[in-house]
Amino acid sequence: MDFLKPENFTDVIDLAHKLERVERRLARERAARAEAEAIAERGLRDLYLSQQRIELLQRIATKANEAENTREALIYAITEICGSNDWAFGNVYLIDPADPDNLVPSDVWFAADPGGLMPFINDTLARQFRRGEGLPGRVLDSMEPLWLSDITHAANFPRQDVARQCGLNSAFAFPVRVQNDVAAIMEFFARDNPVQDEAFLALMGQIGTQLGRVIERERFAAKLFYDALHDPLTNLPNRALFNDRVTRALERRARQPDYRVGVLFLDLDGFKFINDSLGHLAGDQVLIATAARLTEALEKGGADHSENWPEWTLARLGGDEFTVLLEGFADQWLPKRIALRLLEALNQPHLLAGSEIHSGGSIGVANAISEGVTAQDLLRKADTAMYEAKARGRGQVAVFDNVLRRRATNRLNTENELRGALRRGEFQLYYQPIVDLLTDRLSGFEALLRWVRQPGEIVAPGQFIDIAEETGLIVMIGNWVLREACIATVQWHRRFPARKPVTMSINVSPRQFLQPGFVDLVRDTIIETGIAPATISLEITEGVAITNPDRAVRIMRELRALGVRMSLDDFGTGYSSLGHLHRYPFNTLKLDRSFVAEMGTDRGTIGRGIVRAVLDLASTMELSVIAEGLETPRQCQDLRDMGCTFGQGFFYSRPVDLAAAGRLIEREG
Repeated sequence: MDFLKPENFTDVIDLAHKLERVERRLARERAARAEAEAIAERGLRDLYLSQQRIELLQRIATKANEAENTREALIYAITEICGSNDWAFGNVYLIDPADPDNLVPSDVWFAADPGGLMPFINDTLARQFRRGEGLPGRVLDSMEPLWLSDITHAANFPRQDVARQCGLNSAFAFPVRVQNDVAAIMEFFARDNPVQDEAFLALMGQIGTQLGRVIERERFAAKLFYDALHDPLTNLPNRALFNDRVTRALERRARQPDYRVGVLFLDLDGFKFINDSLGHLAGDQVLIATAARLTEALEKGGADHSENWPEWTLARLGGDEFTVLLEGFADQWLPKRIALRLLEALNQPHLLAGSEIHSGGSIGVANAISEGVTAQDLLRKADTAMYEAKARGRGQVAVFDNVLRRRATNRLNTENELRGALRRGEFQLYYQPIVDLLTDRLSGFEALLRWVRQPGEIVAPGQFIDIAEETGLIVMIGNWVLREACIATVQWHRRFPARKPVTMSINVSPRQFLQPGFVDLVRDTIIETGIAPATISLEITEGVAITNPDRAVRIMRELRALGVRMSLDDFGTGYSSLGHLHRYPFNTLKLDRSFVAEMGTDRGTIGRGIVRAVLDLASTMELSVIAEGLETPRQCQDLRDMGCTFGQGFFYSRPVDLAAAGRLIEREG
């Protein structure tokens, strides 16, 4: 055959070489194509995995934003992480609120098939970890995610034996962070040994940040809620929370008739003096110390009498008022004994700026007796009893009983009738003369309010002014008094033009004086009635001036700018007259009747000394003085000799009605 001829061997060999080269090229191409396909497959797999992880992060982030609380968000996250990565068991440890270096189990965990894992799960749920101890403790210490490839042989893994028993081999954990602090540790366990995945750990770190925002949001909401229900100074429950607790206690009583409920209402004695003399900072320190002492006394009582001691809630309503709810006790007299124990706790002095300050208290007690009693009813009864305790003297306890119940009923009836008294025209002004002691001639009048509740029944201010002040009715009543007194004064000025115009002293209540727009009201009244402003003297008490001194001074200066005169009523009965008097633009001091009365008693020398000191002070400050309560010629002569300018009292005249006041002016000519 021709191809066997020697001359053709060379061609065969060349062809073989060519075929071999083609085959090698094809092999390289197949290898390159296979590698490209593998790379593409890995890329698609990585892309898919990356997409799955992004979706996992998005799902958890969405749930974190929607979750009502941290527990809901953690349960969702731990379930999703286990499910998306086939982790056998996931668990959450929380920071111990009492110890930031300790981790405690949260009872938030997930296992798709917990059957064979229960020994490990039970061990985990019963175990705590210190900082640096075990997987969660190491993550707490480093604040970074951690992967353990072989937990059955890993160092510093206390659950090693039980993990081996349950067939768990690998684990990882990451922190849930709130800003710069760790709030929780999430840990996961698998039966196989996956290779450590740095991208996965980074993803878990992002999930930890998302969950941390849920915790931060919940903490902020909890703080807002706490602040809304607690007193910021003492951290005790405030009025809103106290009323809620009382209401719930009364609901339990409605279901269990033998369930006793009582309320104590405590008011500190002499607290106003502390605030006025030492300042509000000292007053705050006393309130904080008082809250601590009351809490300690209630806690100690529970420790000493654990079986008989009631459930209790101590609250601060505001100012120097504290309340205690007692519930679930058997002895009806226990609230009073507890009240006495609380007063005893307040007997020790407070040490402020190196000085001992004494501040006891008075307590009113009210027990829930009648059906349908409300929290407001019980608190009002305890408040009424507290005022009764104060009336008996310092450091007393009073229990709301039938006598106080009748008094409270009368008070409520008075309040209800008072609301319609102005509309029905039942108020009337009486006028007590103010006399020039040097000439014994009439100088002016003080307008005094009377309530003619029914024909022949005149109610004195002491029986209704406090109620009017508390309910706010005093503002409308006071406005009426101002207008009526000015109208009467203008009528006398026009009726007796030849004599020196009589002045009119008008009492202004604290609530009325501090009411926004009071200066405008006075201005409008002056314009409406046509009264000469200089003939008006507005009387305010010392308490009004020192309750809000800056505001009081501003209002007084505005009134003085209208031409109105200002008078300080009951001078000497408060705490801070001498220390603060120079701040206020007064024209007149009214010397309280108690000092005048002492001039004729065994303490007469002391009484005259006090009066002389007041008159000297007034002379130095260029203030006139009106002495109240003059009843004898001797008092008038003594005051005249000491240089007192004006006086008023029964010696000259009792308060008289409008017509009789006009006759007094006419009689003098």
